[in-house]
Amino acid sequence: MPNRPVIETLVEYTGQSFLYRKIEREKRPDYRSEGVWHYHPDYEITFSLKSSGKRFVGYSIEDYYPYELVLLGENLPHCWITNQPTEQYVINFKKEILESILEGSPEFVGINKLLKKSKQGIKFSKTTTDKAVPIIMRMNELYGFNRFIDLLKLLNILSLSENIQLLTFNDYRIKDSIKASNRMQKVYIYINNNYKRENISVSNLSDQLHMTTSSLCKFIKSITKKTFTELLVEARLNKACKLLSETDRYISEIAYLSGFNSLSGFNRTFKKILHVTPKEYRKIY
Repeated sequence: MPNRPVIETLVEYTGQSFLYRKIEREKRPDYRSEGVWHYHPDYEITFSLKSSGKRFVGYSIEDYYPYELVLLGENLPHCWITNQPTEQYVINFKKEILESILEGSPEFVGINKLLKKSKQGIKFSKTTTDKAVPIIMRMNELYGFNRFIDLLKLLNILSLSENIQLLTFNDYRIKDSIKASNRMQKVYIYINNNYKRENISVSNLSDQLHMTTSSLCKFIKSITKKTFTELLVEARLNKACKLLSETDRYISEIAYLSGFNSLSGFNRTFKKILHVTPKEYRKIY
């Protein structure tokens, strides 16, 4: 990604357990400016009321437009780049303020699952945004108890969304899912150790885990909501992104080092997943 993200220390206000801000700026055209490309240990909900440009989240680069609602997990690098006047509403909160009710109350199971998914960044549909925006705007006029209750209402609406878009790879950060399952850990280790090989296959892995290929595929899908092939492609693109942003190697060489057996296939897959070509990605960073 562009340089190394810097940690942002968010100002905490006396008498408030989370931070609510209305951010207005004329433009933010350069991710290289100090502090623009950043991360923090807080979750972040960002509603972009005005402006459009490029949204950077983890290894993802996408266009963003007015009326976009996004949830970002802890320590996930991000920034929004635009040449237009911007109005955004940003809510930052730590999991600690919800920890006891998240873990102990069945009513908060959905919110707990939502926050776990947010480590990849989540973009919400217009239907969900329509429900969430009145609460976000109302919070600007509230304080104390009533603002906190609205935060819970907002998270509940987001947790009920059936049509979400995950923004970046599962392996940008250390995977919680690796810790959750010893078997899943072996899957990721196998992929990370063998993604360069042309003949890597789920059948080889299933033999090592003493499972049938069918049962392993079902297991992977149930844990990650992705196929073995999708995880393999993500591992290869993860490596390609690092090489593109951190080295001057030829793109054809990067394709080979990332496990792709043809430059055309690499370019096609990269464009499909990241919405820019490898050359464009390198130019941005």
